[in-house]
Amino acid sequence: MTITLRARFTAVLSLALVFSGIGASVPAMAEEESNPPFETEVIVRTVNQFKNVADVEDFIELSEQHGVDVISLNVKQDEDDEVPSGRVFYQSDIAPIAQGYENFDALQEVITAAHAAGIKVHAWIPQFHDQEAFLAHDEWQMQSLVGGVQTPFTGANGNEYFVNPLHHEVQQYERSIIQEVIENYAVDGVVLDWIRFDNYNMDVSNYTVAKYQAAFGYSPLTINFDVDSAKRRQWNEWRTEQIGQYVGDIRQDITGSSNPDVELGVYILPPEFTEVGQNVAKFKDDIDFVAPMAYFDDWEFNSDWVYSTSYGILKDTSDRISGSPVDIVPTLDNDWTNDQYQEIYQGIRQNYPGVKRLSFFSYGAWPESELIKINERTTWPTPDWTAPGEHDYPAQLPAGWKARNIGSKPGSATYNTSKKQFTLSSSTTDIWGNGDQLNYIYQSVSGNAEIIVKVQSTSGLDGWAKAGIMIRESLSSNSKHADMMLTPENGATFQYRTATAGTMTDQTAAASVPKWLKLKRTGNTFKGFISSNGSSWQTVGTVQIPMNSQVYIGIALSNPGDASGSKAVFGNVKITN
Repeated sequence: MTITLRARFTAVLSLALVFSGIGASVPAMAEEESNPPFETEVIVRTVNQFKNVADVEDFIELSEQHGVDVISLNVKQDEDDEVPSGRVFYQSDIAPIAQGYENFDALQEVITAAHAAGIKVHAWIPQFHDQEAFLAHDEWQMQSLVGGVQTPFTGANGNEYFVNPLHHEVQQYERSIIQEVIENYAVDGVVLDWIRFDNYNMDVSNYTVAKYQAAFGYSPLTINFDVDSAKRRQWNEWRTEQIGQYVGDIRQDITGSSNPDVELGVYILPPEFTEVGQNVAKFKDDIDFVAPMAYFDDWEFNSDWVYSTSYGILKDTSDRISGSPVDIVPTLDNDWTNDQYQEIYQGIRQNYPGVKRLSFFSYGAWPESELIKINERTTWPTPDWTAPGEHDYPAQLPAGWKARNIGSKPGSATYNTSKKQFTLSSSTTDIWGNGDQLNYIYQSVSGNAEIIVKVQSTSGLDGWAKAGIMIRESLSSNSKHADMMLTPENGATFQYRTATAGTMTDQTAAASVPKWLKLKRTGNTFKGFISSNGSSWQTVGTVQIPMNSQVYIGIALSNPGDASGSKAVFGNVKITN
């Protein structure tokens, strides 16, 4: 492990104070450095970072200087961008070598330089996302069921090339690449990626159909993959078991190799992606570490989804590996705010103290400035940091109304006195999942209550923006609530979260702006209505939610888009309590 100059200085100073008899000063220093530093792993895409030996030498020098402990090196191309997926960046006798790397063994050069600097190297080896294998072997292609027809899967944009994870020849091929790397290169670890499907409706090749039918007595082609059912769950569980067995086979390959001490890890998607057939519980006994991809903003979650003990990716991962010694290495983005890093580091330290290493991903090359920032954060949260609380923001509203950006996303509110209309803006927000991000103007009420509003107009909003009315138990992002919303392109929706930090459900109806909305609470019964005239009401949905007597009632806007000038206008507002 690389020891930073700051860490060396702290250790030397502490010893000097002890031997000089000034022991009373040590606790102050210890308190300042109270958090042990996280180890640092950086995930490097070879095609972006390394073109020649000089690139390797420069990056390893920077890595040593800025406290990098592990480099996870892309030795087999992951995406279909600069290089087709499936090409490799080492001297292979099995897989096609990436153009420009025929005479430049990036893997060997990185290992040599990194080990000389005391830095470990993990071979990041994507598995079933493999264009080269897909195009070379028609019988290996992942097949999806589209309109009842078995179709080679190439993704929504025609540039995602998956091979069938269940085909024995595909598995033999991908495993042989891992074996080649382990036998010929002194890697410290292997990290698997893309060990999954892409949806429920794959793989449905004749090979897999026959294999499944032999096991269960019916063809998976008879399953409606668009609807949850016992058969779809059985299908997904079977596929997930096969993925687990595959990881177990790789562990056996490593154990039987000339380098049996190589660590094995896996990058995993969030638990919400059940359709991909990936479950770390199925292979927890075969790996040394798991790296959950904790990109909360990419997945449109609040930041506490990373470290919460009630929901989220580390909670789910921890539960699934329970009883095994597997290390969790959260994989984080490199573009969050300082407050977000402080908050997430604090949450990880408090809730998951077993986490010792953090991994960081960059799609492009790593600039020195980012390595510096990561190194500076290793002991965060800093002693003087306090979480920025969510507060009401100043807005010119009628008496009794307050405005707040729940989920700390930008939004504003104004009131036109002559027209008696509220105008709200919001961007990069949503009301869904386990936590909400929205612009909310509200009042506090107790007991039974009703709110009526007319959504006059929307402009510049995303098709899934939600403009309407809401009753929340609290102003926390993960609060229980019910709402009645209009979207610009997807009708009306009555949504609700029945448990704090729980998931959300909706009931929908065809509707468009302008439209009247009504939301009513009677005891713990919540009902949502729509109307074209404000007098004749159509019930959209009803739900029972155990909720405190005192709640927050008001007008809400969420908008996944970020177009400037986006807004919603509300009129004829009436609250009855």
